[in-house]
Amino acid sequence: MEKHLIIHYGELGLKGKNKGFFEDVLRRNVMAAVRGIGIKSQIQYVLGRFVVKLPADFDEEKVKHAMRHVSGIEYFSITYRVDLDFDKISEALMKYLPRDEIADKGWKTFCVRVKKSQNDLPFSRLEAERDFGEVLFESDIGLKAKMTDPDLLVTIECFGDMAYIGFGKFKGLGGLPVGTGGKVLSLISSGFDSPVAAYRMIRRGAKVEFVHFSGQPYTRREEVEQVKKIVEILGEYQGGAKLYVVPFGEIQKKISINMDVPAKLRVVIYRRLMFKIAEKIARYKKLKALVTGESLGQVASQTLNNIAVIDEATHLPVFRPLIGMDKVEIINESQKVGTHDISRLPCTDTCSLFMPSNPEVSAKFGEVEKAEEFLGVDKIVNDAFEGLFV
Repeated sequence: MEKHLIIHYGELGLKGKNKGFFEDVLRRNVMAAVRGIGIKSQIQYVLGRFVVKLPADFDEEKVKHAMRHVSGIEYFSITYRVDLDFDKISEALMKYLPRDEIADKGWKTFCVRVKKSQNDLPFSRLEAERDFGEVLFESDIGLKAKMTDPDLLVTIECFGDMAYIGFGKFKGLGGLPVGTGGKVLSLISSGFDSPVAAYRMIRRGAKVEFVHFSGQPYTRREEVEQVKKIVEILGEYQGGAKLYVVPFGEIQKKISINMDVPAKLRVVIYRRLMFKIAEKIARYKKLKALVTGESLGQVASQTLNNIAVIDEATHLPVFRPLIGMDKVEIINESQKVGTHDISRLPCTDTCSLFMPSNPEVSAKFGEVEKAEEFLGVDKIVNDAFEGLFV
């Protein structure tokens, strides 16, 4: 029996005259994902869904993993294809019902859903759901019917002259296909916040590159390695990712020992320099915005006044996807993303180096600008940039 992967999208179906562009990008991303796990089948677009014929030796867990990392997919199913005939569908339901999985997982309830994309079906949808449910009852399924949130969802999609039977519907990332939202540069650390912020931008269709400001030689060696692992995880959601590592520890030390720079302003100045360096990288790489993991009021540099002063350092848009989230929400989402276990490891954060005892929570732009006159900001930015690209 042939098995097919059926992929449905969500939000991009509302894109009107631009819908075709989004569908084409999603098709390419799905193609790259299935090629990445060794499946060479072509992808068909049929009545609002993508259909991929699966080889006989496919690995179901690899397929699920790949599809769960493609932004733009609302849900997907792994299905058996049969002729659009009531008896043949009934036969396949009884033959392929996952009885071992039902027993192993202790499932108690099931529901049958029939989805049709045409009007000339040989049976009505609602009657078919009831009748196919009866077929499963008669096969001694051992489950009770439950119309909402059942343990086992049996799906039967009908289009063309075929039916596609699935035992389970798997949730995708939703959002928009990567590549439809432009290219951005995300400031990344090994903490919880910035990886989640980057993930949220990926789900909105942005292609994300990364810059990490390393505190070495004043931070542990593991710092950069943990960041690399996080970027590798995030890269799975967009087909790879570039990471630029900027040595920043000596810059921070230089600022901390400059007696003309008020200690309370150090953190704001650190962030402004990061933004200036990041902007130079972004413009060189033709990236259109910066992304940070800042959340309003979480630390001293993230008060409203300080954010406003820091934003003055760049002419690029700065996106803060987590601005209204609290730490618990961010940590919970990091578990979903897959970066939680790395982010929870002990590591010295760059911004915590040479930290003043009482950082300014309401910096004034004039004071910050005056302090920066003693630092040679342009040279610091150019040296950091040239260390990466010259």
